[in-house]
Amino acid sequence: MDPLHWTPHMSDCLDALEREKLYPSDELLAAFIRYQLVADEAQKLLVRDVMGDPSPAPTYVFRKSLLAKLQAVRDGLPLNMPVTPVLQAHALATEVQINSVGLFMQDIPVNQRIESMYSCLRAIRAWFDVFFAVPIEEVAGSPFPIYIQLSQVQIALYRLTTSEDPAWDKELVRNTADLLVLLDQTVDFFTRLDSTYKIKVSAGEETVFRMAAKIMRNIKTSWEPTLSRHLGGVPSSSTNQEAVQLIPAPNPPDQQSIDMATVNMMDFGDVAWMSDVFGPWEF
Repeated sequence: MDPLHWTPHMSDCLDALEREKLYPSDELLAAFIRYQLVADEAQKLLVRDVMGDPSPAPTYVFRKSLLAKLQAVRDGLPLNMPVTPVLQAHALATEVQINSVGLFMQDIPVNQRIESMYSCLRAIRAWFDVFFAVPIEEVAGSPFPIYIQLSQVQIALYRLTTSEDPAWDKELVRNTADLLVLLDQTVDFFTRLDSTYKIKVSAGEETVFRMAAKIMRNIKTSWEPTLSRHLGGVPSSSTNQEAVQLIPAPNPPDQQSIDMATVNMMDFGDVAWMSDVFGPWEF
């Protein structure tokens, strides 16, 4: 389903929302919308990358202007407005998208390419820091897009980790954001959530967060051979290994794996592709 196109009337409504502030949360809502408008622009460019749009201008040339728009939103936030973890995550996920534009599909000058890769890596690390810092008692009330962002940043980090670019420093990747360690931490995070919130979609099914932890274990098992090879074969470790082991690992020979050639063609903002990552896994 295509979203509604942004119109001048919507811009007027957004300006009125910020100006009149009828409710305390209006400023926060307006900030989310302004971040999303920038994210939508990045998303359109990512779709162009996937579809092979023959436009004469390569998509990566728009990166700086999008980063400037993102910074303008940040600079324009009211000083007295509380910046929630969800808003921080939304801004950082947008930054990841912007720095991913053209990065894995086009020939970019080496200095510009490495700058984009490092900026993307740094935003991914910051996103995970925000995600893991959300208090357990508040996670259940977080909006669904934060889980879409989790998938997006994992895919982006996989691409950065497995890049064959000779100018890209894999030791920097491992020291900044080791995906295998982050997957372990995500399993632990969902395990702790499951102990607090026993949420089920329907009677008789496993709890939502227990299933999420299993999915993360499956993804790690599928990706680990390739990631370990690119990270120098050093096995990952988790600071919370005992908690992670509460959920048994799926049987590797029977598990379904993700074809990363297909993942590289995925639309970064489409909920359907996230379902392709999470939906087919059987346990």
